[in-house]
Amino acid sequence: MQITSKLGQEIIRKVAKYTELDINIMNMEGQIVASTDRKRVGELHTGAVEVLCTHEELIIGDKELSRYPGTKQGVNLPINHKDKVVGVVGVSGEPSVIYKFTGLIRTAVEVVLEQIHIERQGHYQQRQWNYWLHQLLHPSGFNQEKLEEDASYSLQIDYRADWRTAVLFGKIEQDVVDAIRRELESMQLDTLFILPFLESEIVIAVPGEFKRLETLCEKLVRISGEYTRLGVGEVGYGLVGIRNSYVQAKHALAFSDRKDKISYSWDWVMERLTLAIDPEQYMLVSSTYENKIRNLESTYLETVDAFLNNNLSIKKTAASLHIHRNTLLYRLDKVYQKTGLDPRIFNDACILRIVRTKQICAMKQIN
Repeated sequence: MQITSKLGQEIIRKVAKYTELDINIMNMEGQIVASTDRKRVGELHTGAVEVLCTHEELIIGDKELSRYPGTKQGVNLPINHKDKVVGVVGVSGEPSVIYKFTGLIRTAVEVVLEQIHIERQGHYQQRQWNYWLHQLLHPSGFNQEKLEEDASYSLQIDYRADWRTAVLFGKIEQDVVDAIRRELESMQLDTLFILPFLESEIVIAVPGEFKRLETLCEKLVRISGEYTRLGVGEVGYGLVGIRNSYVQAKHALAFSDRKDKISYSWDWVMERLTLAIDPEQYMLVSSTYENKIRNLESTYLETVDAFLNNNLSIKKTAASLHIHRNTLLYRLDKVYQKTGLDPRIFNDACILRIVRTKQICAMKQIN
């Protein structure tokens, strides 16, 4: 790791708060890149140059000052990181007084340097994951070969298995992501990833063979808070399976229309099947009915939707709409007169279901 001015100041900031000693950090050219004495930043420290050549400590007293221009009395020690000298730390003062303190400060500097290195590695890996996930879930498609290569060599994960994708949608904060990770670790659930995505999602890939799905979903919703909803897709193999399961989970969220905190894709098979119909072919077949159904008064549209949602039951539909049975029959007759489709006949009901699903999806911008 190269010690730059920015990195040096970060080290000084973290170390100097524990001591009042004058501390300097020098880079591999012997230049002071950070110091508790800001005026010294940018100067060449000739003592540090010697330390970098010898890899040994250098003590500068009154007698040695003339040999090392641009220095003060003090102790200078090499900074080691990953078994390499990466710079020099110098502490100004009477050497006999500060010698032991300088060793402690060098240790502190090396510990801080390692912490910063780990943080940067973590941030870099997080960026890699986020970029990879964005590529995988991009609406226009993805380069499967490239992402599989990145998964194996850069992220070092084994994606070649059955996975199920769950999508938390709502008010997403980092502490929620961390809490979910801790909870799933306590469950000993070996997820492929738990990643924030876009601005309002957490995407989780869980093993396809995991059995306690309902328990997991309830925990995820509880942890994530009252403003979050969960969509769950079906099991799929590899990267294509993860992507398909994500789309299914998003569709489950959209179809549930905020009615349920947890929505499973297998509860919306008819809706998903309708979405899979080619738009051009759909219009060729349904154009006769599309406008007629769209132009129905809201009362009749509500009646059609309720009748279909109640499995063509007159009794249940009348109860759900709080109307008399005869009123319902009158409305169904009017729907037939206006559209040519009788909701009480199975084939006509299927056409109505498909057309209404398409229209509702269009309004919600589900695709």
